[in-house]
Amino acid sequence: MNFEFLRTLHGFINFLQVNLGFAALFACSFIWRDTDTYFQFIYKYFGWQSLILGILFITWIFALLIFLSNLFQKDVVGTIGKMKLLILYVICLALLIISASLESWYIGRSGKNGIHPDPVYHPRFIAVTVFNWLLVVSYIVLILVTFFFV
Repeated sequence: MNFEFLRTLHGFINFLQVNLGFAALFACSFIWRDTDTYFQFIYKYFGWQSLILGILFITWIFALLIFLSNLFQKDVVGTIGKMKLLILYVICLALLIISASLESWYIGRSGKNGIHPDPVYHPRFIAVTVFNWLLVVSYIVLILVTFFFV
């Protein structure tokens, strides 16, 4: 295995993306109400949450594939090329900006003064928003690192 990849800035950011993406997916779908725990994929009054979950899943799978490929000594930049990789990063960035914006909108809708106040969803929306915006920042940094240093 190529653990040297983890010592690079590109590897560290990719590892961070995999972890942030998993945390966002978990916070987005795992519900704990009283003694009931379940995964929820469709939300009453918050229909775009399913799109957010889909975007998080797609970008997490992409980050995981890049991470595992580089970890097992398969150079992704050498395989698909720098420009194609940058295009894929920009697509993920655009999807995550959409996801983070929708999630930010849901914070206001689910708060105490919102249209559909919900004390269980509201903290989750805040957590997922934070993870989403951290992923957006990580993709911006990863695009810059890839463009200038790889």
